Amino acid sequence: MQEPEYEDYWFNYVFKKDPQQIKDAVKQEYIASQGLKIHLDIFDNKEPVDKTIIFIPGTAMYSRFYAEFCYNLFQKGFRVVVPDMQGHGFSEGPRGHFTMETLTQTTYDVTSYVLDTYGGKVAIMGSSLGGITALYSAANDDERLSAAICHNAAIFDENAYKRIIPIKGILRLLLPLVPVAVKIAPRTRASVWLYLKAERLAKTEELLNKIDILKKDKILSHKYTATALRTQQKDPMAKKIEEISTPIMIINGDEDVLFSVEYMTELYDRLTCAEKSLEILEGASHLIFQENIEESLDRIVPWLNKVLK
Repeated sequence: MQEPEYEDYWFNYVFKKDPQQIKDAVKQEYIASQGLKIHLDIFDNKEPVDKTIIFIPGTAMYSRFYAEFCYNLFQKGFRVVVPDMQGHGFSEGPRGHFTMETLTQTTYDVTSYVLDTYGGKVAIMGSSLGGITALYSAANDDERLSAAICHNAAIFDENAYKRIIPIKGILRLLLPLVPVAVKIAPRTRASVWLYLKAERLAKTEELLNKIDILKKDKILSHKYTATALRTQQKDPMAKKIEEISTPIMIINGDEDVLFSVEYMTELYDRLTCAEKSLEILEGASHLIFQENIEESLDRIVPWLNKVLK
């Protein structure tokens, strides 16, 4: 699958680094997963590195939305592999159509590719829905993953969506219809912006000025199918959170309008893995990997170096 004509629209999401410098550092690959071609952005160099971070994008997003953060992480001495999940970005699959099972399987297949190609230790990291996928992947692949960093976490079969999404207005009418839609028309699509109010996710003026640009990004999966919405209402993890042995960090902004510090603390307290960490960024919004790159890395990198040594 060839990358469509795109003209580097993602340059709009780079604020401090030279986007061309980031682009020059990225190698693109495609792997197979569940009969689909999955696009990977790979930050690597010729120096041997025995630590790889797989970064999973959030709702609607694709790898390049996080390019500046991943490039900074790469400069800290890690190989960084960023997949576009199926139905997102430059990967194949019906747009916005997935289940948590297919997301964790894609992550499993990316992990297999990394281990077969590079060896060494592999950590999973993700933001928003990607952070939840990282938690689900740790439960699904406990023996091979050496660490998981979850920017936001949730357990969907515990009615997490009721704690994440402000259910009011039209959502009160639409959410009860999702299970019915899955049975009748599983690929019926609805805009993710119905429940993700983009203007509330950011805090800095610099990023808020990009919201209209973000909503016009043709590579985003702006609509999710009824199946994708339903999976976020009910799908369980492969094992209980209390049974995960993979070291886990949960990181969150204390002004995140979707994921509260209270909920993140509850999940953290349930973890029984030998190494765990809860990092709360003061004054930070939902988009910490765009607005709080340096502070996020100051929390993440020392912990990763400790658990991956």
